[in-house]
Amino acid sequence: MASGSTHLDSARGWVTACGAALSVMAAFGTIYSFNAFAKSMADEFGTGHGPISLVFGITVFLFFGSALVSGRLYDRFGIAPLLIVGGAMFCGGLFAMSQISVLWHGYVLFGVGLGFGGGLFNAPLFALTAMWFVRHRAVAQGIVATGSGLGTMLFAPLAQWLLEVYGWRGGMKALAVVAAGIFAVALFMIKRPPKMDMGDAKRHVSLVVRTAPFWQMAAAGVFFTVAVIGSLGSVVTFAQDDGVPPRAAVALFTIIGFTSIVGRMALTSLARPLGSVRLLKIAFFGLPVAYAVWYTTTRVSSLEAKFVLLIVFASILGVSYGGFVALLGEVTAHLFGLVGIGAVMGMLFFTSGTGALIGPPLMGFTADATGGIGLSIAISGVIAAVGVVVLLPMTRHPIPLPTYVGPPGAPPAPSRPGPLAPSHAVEMPAQVVGAASNGERPERLAAEMSRPQSEALRGAPPKVFWPVLADSVEDRNGAAVPVTVADLARSN
Repeated sequence: MASGSTHLDSARGWVTACGAALSVMAAFGTIYSFNAFAKSMADEFGTGHGPISLVFGITVFLFFGSALVSGRLYDRFGIAPLLIVGGAMFCGGLFAMSQISVLWHGYVLFGVGLGFGGGLFNAPLFALTAMWFVRHRAVAQGIVATGSGLGTMLFAPLAQWLLEVYGWRGGMKALAVVAAGIFAVALFMIKRPPKMDMGDAKRHVSLVVRTAPFWQMAAAGVFFTVAVIGSLGSVVTFAQDDGVPPRAAVALFTIIGFTSIVGRMALTSLARPLGSVRLLKIAFFGLPVAYAVWYTTTRVSSLEAKFVLLIVFASILGVSYGGFVALLGEVTAHLFGLVGIGAVMGMLFFTSGTGALIGPPLMGFTADATGGIGLSIAISGVIAAVGVVVLLPMTRHPIPLPTYVGPPGAPPAPSRPGPLAPSHAVEMPAQVVGAASNGERPERLAAEMSRPQSEALRGAPPKVFWPVLADSVEDRNGAAVPVTVADLARSN
């Protein structure tokens, strides 16, 4: 790899972000296409909403929950082995799912294959992209997260067409081939980020998990996925039960995918001027509003009016869901830095995964028990509102950890410092950490830093490790130019 292609915010980074988006598109799109097959499977196996929704719940739980393992594996081995092994498990599990004769086999094949296999590379792709960018990190994360929106938008109608032509078994086989081709293309696009000396990652992660913002994000993630994944796993089936024709019901999923892309790109583009944490809270606040609209559809008798309200619900849900997912990686890097980001994001994805295990069965079995969808929707709305209450008081400022590595503000540096040795870090006092990026005020952070550290932080090394590229970069004439502290400061 040429040295000129390895610097942050470079063209190579954007290609990697697009490759990551393709992988995310195939993974999310294939998993969410289960909605198109769910009713046919329920009819064949003679089950209600609950048992079928449990297949989806287990899958999404493992998809997010396996990040607890995959994040640490990424920090150690990089992305390529995870994408190869995970992609093989993903496509193999989908093909095997098409051969099942009893439903519980689907819990294992669809759950472990698509869930655990896809989870091996899902969270690491977000961490990988975060490490390729400084100035444009939020936009790059939005591109990767857009993959899930594209998958939702494109794979749902594709799965419905395959269902009508080949049945649910043949449709799953076809999707396995499509996903395998996409993973192969993405593997050639994704590259490792520039090497950085991050300091003591293990100690940093141990400090992160002792902070209140980490647990606020973790708890909010649980409430978010209980509500959202529960809805994504049942909205098509519920709409059909409410009298909406099958193709129109699947179109709601397409609308969610499209509006989630709008939410991802719109909110991430505003992250620098308005602050990613503030926008994350705004995105979450849209969920209770969406469920209020969805609940209203159960009180409307006209099918036309009901479908219009369902479109409004799908649009609000898509924007909120897309914005939250897209901003999660940027907020994690902003609050906690880049040290051990794979492990930190893995833990956050794991907590979200527990909500995904609860949401779909909760909605499905509640609908079966009550004979209607009203109570299921109301429960999801209340859960989303609780998540807003949990997330609302979270700080917008980077957490002043002694091992923090994150977006530099404007650390004081000589006007023309000398070149830095490759593969080394520059150590600066913790007080110089700024938050000029992400729309925050450095003086507010300075005041925060001056406060006494908690007992958990006392005795930690009073250093902040700023990342320095392992290689020099090339100027416009092709000459090698060493990277300096001033370069890092000016880039933000």
